[in-house]
Amino acid sequence: MNGGSRQRLAHVSWHLALDMGLFVLAFMLGIYLRFLGDTTLVYTAQWSYYPSLLWGALVFVTASYIFGLYAPQTQHQSFFTRALIILLNLGLAVLLMTAMFYLNYSSRVGRGVMAYSAVFAFLFILLHHALILRQLASYRERVALVVTNEEDEKETQWFDAFWQGRLELAGVVCVPGYTPRLGSKVLGQTSKLLELVREHHLDRVLCTHRALEDPRLCQEFCRLRYSGETVMPLMALCEEVYQLVPLELMSPAWLISASAAPHLLYIKKAKRGFDICVSLLGLLVLGVPLLLAMLAVRLTSPGPIFYRQTRTGRFGRTFTLLKLRSMRVDAEADGPRWAAANDDRVTPVGRFLRRYRIDEIPQLINVLRGEMSFVGPRPERPEFIEELARQVPYYKERLMIQPGLTGWAQVRYPYGASIEDARRKLEYDLYYMKHMSLFLDCFILLDTIRIVLRGGVDEAHKHAVPEYRAQRATVAPATTAPAAPAAATPPH
Repeated sequence: MNGGSRQRLAHVSWHLALDMGLFVLAFMLGIYLRFLGDTTLVYTAQWSYYPSLLWGALVFVTASYIFGLYAPQTQHQSFFTRALIILLNLGLAVLLMTAMFYLNYSSRVGRGVMAYSAVFAFLFILLHHALILRQLASYRERVALVVTNEEDEKETQWFDAFWQGRLELAGVVCVPGYTPRLGSKVLGQTSKLLELVREHHLDRVLCTHRALEDPRLCQEFCRLRYSGETVMPLMALCEEVYQLVPLELMSPAWLISASAAPHLLYIKKAKRGFDICVSLLGLLVLGVPLLLAMLAVRLTSPGPIFYRQTRTGRFGRTFTLLKLRSMRVDAEADGPRWAAANDDRVTPVGRFLRRYRIDEIPQLINVLRGEMSFVGPRPERPEFIEELARQVPYYKERLMIQPGLTGWAQVRYPYGASIEDARRKLEYDLYYMKHMSLFLDCFILLDTIRIVLRGGVDEAHKHAVPEYRAQRATVAPATTAPAAPAAATPPH
């Protein structure tokens, strides 16, 4: 273990212990406020709550560790993301402590204590992690890139543009027989990879998918990992930092491994059970707003209340999608057209319904039928699927999973306005395909609520890595088709 690894371990241990301390402090404060003025009850309660408190604290810090709250590499996480993860982890801890009441009456936690303590724990730990984010904002990991040829070395030319100051490229490590041609700083050869990591205090070793195809290099990478160091393909690092999959770095090997997740039986069963429960709950909770919206559509625009349209589902199967009608009846009198950002066919009421996604509430029926999932790529019309597949590589891969009412692309990217936007949204859909889980689904649903209340995704998300794409386009031939005119917009 090198100095960097020891430093990371100390970082994790310190913040993990501090969170446990804050958790305990919050409950002690909750007990004190609940039994204010009665020192005997305060003392007795502390000892009777001790078993539940201990297990709750352990569950919280364990879940927080699993979700990466203590890792220096998570400095890219937003404050909202951290707050949500902390809230969910506290929920797990509270559920466990409540369950222990039924198993052991002496370890029960009263409702008053639980209410006070949960609020204090959330505020204390949230403040702690706000300080962590502030501290990590200036943290830059030292990395080296393994290069096997000139194509690999080209990655160094747009390195700073892509990672936007998050990483410090110490240099490149070359395979025997390759001499850098682009002026890269050479640290040494791959035969001494482990020694170079320790000598230059590297946090990670990065590689391209081409390097992973070399059996000798894979042996070196395994040796490095067995020594406690980190080896990561550029694609995986991009997934970690930006939560998307750049089409420019896509490889068939990545695609094959990523497409396995949607076929796992437990994921399919869990998502289906989740979809049924949440869609039924959604219809109950949103029943009154839906009726009011239906009445508004009927009174303000002639024509049917509902709009039915053929969309493409999983494996290319078509189904009839339900929406509240937000456009004029003659909106497609001259044939199918993509919706524009400020489409003049949208009615005034329809514009409001679209902004807050109220027009999509009837799709809960599609979810109940099993035609859609609650979370997944947005379903497109068959004619648009074919057109986009001709211009966007790997576009049909999104058909490997059930389409959704909302999705990772919908909470991470604003309303699309071109073929280029469809390409960028696909990068988020591919990320979801690989990382799909109930936790991610819950996060997307909660983030969707936030975005609906705000009226949309921040336009700044469109420009996450623009300089990188521009530089890469000037250095290497484009791997994707040129963008279509900006007037055409895929349906949101």
